[in-house]
Amino acid sequence: MPEAKIGLEIHGYLDMLDTKQKLFCLDKIDQNAKPNTNICPICTAQPGCKPTAPNKEAVDKIIAIASMLNCRINKRLLFQRKHYSWPDLPSGYQRTISGAYSTPVGETGNFLNIGITECHLEEDPAKWDPVTGTVDYNRSGYPLVEIVTDPDFTSSAQVREWLKRLMTTLSYIKAIDKEAGIKADVNVSIPPKYQRVEIKNVNSFKSIVKAIEYEIQRQESEVKKGKNIEQETRAWDDAKGMTITMRKKETQADYMFIPDPDLPAINLKDAYIKKISKILPEKPAQKIKKFIKKGVPKTDAEILASDVILAKLFEKVAKEINPLLAAKWLRRELMRVVNYNKLDMENIPITEKHLIQLLKLVEADKITDTTAQKILEQLIIKPFDVDDHVKKQGLLKVGDKSDLEKFCKEAIDENKKAIEDYNAGEEKALNFVVGQIMRKTRGTADPEKVKEILKKLI
Repeated sequence: MPEAKIGLEIHGYLDMLDTKQKLFCLDKIDQNAKPNTNICPICTAQPGCKPTAPNKEAVDKIIAIASMLNCRINKRLLFQRKHYSWPDLPSGYQRTISGAYSTPVGETGNFLNIGITECHLEEDPAKWDPVTGTVDYNRSGYPLVEIVTDPDFTSSAQVREWLKRLMTTLSYIKAIDKEAGIKADVNVSIPPKYQRVEIKNVNSFKSIVKAIEYEIQRQESEVKKGKNIEQETRAWDDAKGMTITMRKKETQADYMFIPDPDLPAINLKDAYIKKISKILPEKPAQKIKKFIKKGVPKTDAEILASDVILAKLFEKVAKEINPLLAAKWLRRELMRVVNYNKLDMENIPITEKHLIQLLKLVEADKITDTTAQKILEQLIIKPFDVDDHVKKQGLLKVGDKSDLEKFCKEAIDENKKAIEDYNAGEEKALNFVVGQIMRKTRGTADPEKVKEILKKLI
């Protein structure tokens, strides 16, 4: 049987790091503010109140997003009024760079072999609670990105993996507000007629996957019964794990798009677009390929590329340290310590200088892995000169055979019962003695060498 066709309309809040302001007024963006405290006559659509010029930071961000998705950037951006009657829309229309008379910011792109139909900017409506009937206008006017894909997906698993990689890529340019998350409208159609059904406002990766799987099964069941699939809009009920009919699918004509007379067209110059594109970082997919070429295993390369700060840190460290060793320590040990301390890569005090100092000692076999791990745990709290610390604390590896033999003989005399148990065939008893020697040397001895010497002396 032919495969299903799946497309996404992804909505995300732009991360307005510099201005922290809405799209058409000067009200602050604050996801945690008390209801109706960040509002003004513009975002509540009071009579006679006109929008300000669009927030430049939002325009810059949307161009950057479109560029990261390999879209063609249109030079004339025109805001439309998209009309519909809903309690969360005080003006009765939404301002958006899409619709019958507009061209999106970016179009005909491609991201990881999935076509990008368009990428555009729009304002968010308010937040309506249908249970209480209350409306919070704080969110009214927040700048949103909408990314519309071609119906190129064929499975929920493919969608999940693609979305993860999309969010990683957009995190490289700090485009989407992580705390606010994303939501998506999901379009699903199956053979033979491929009649499109839209599932509105699915608000998590997990729910997107479940909604797709349920809707494919539902449509297949209908076709088997000899019924036709009708074009419609459905809602996803997370609690029941099913889609529910909302309304028949609207067309563009139903929204009565008209150019917004209060907002002149934005004419972009080539130099302006190039300036934004020029400062965009290398994409995660490119970094993964580059890391693999250095000999880094694919899994490690993907994890290193999952965070732009981690990726850049690895690139700096790998210039002076063997890439395999650098990858192992950053991907495993550094992330272990960061996660344990509930930090993120943006606010750790450690720099490439400290990591290079530490890993040079590991690479030269001057300190043990155990010692290096303990130093890393201290560095993540308050950085210091690693070389000076190792010398002052006497943490250089005990490598001299005579010194190791001395510690081993002491341990044998002090742990006779464990030696007897080992001679009786209990292998774990020897590990206990090794542990005692590691304590004596404060982790500066090589446990494998210690074990080798112990076996000879015993």
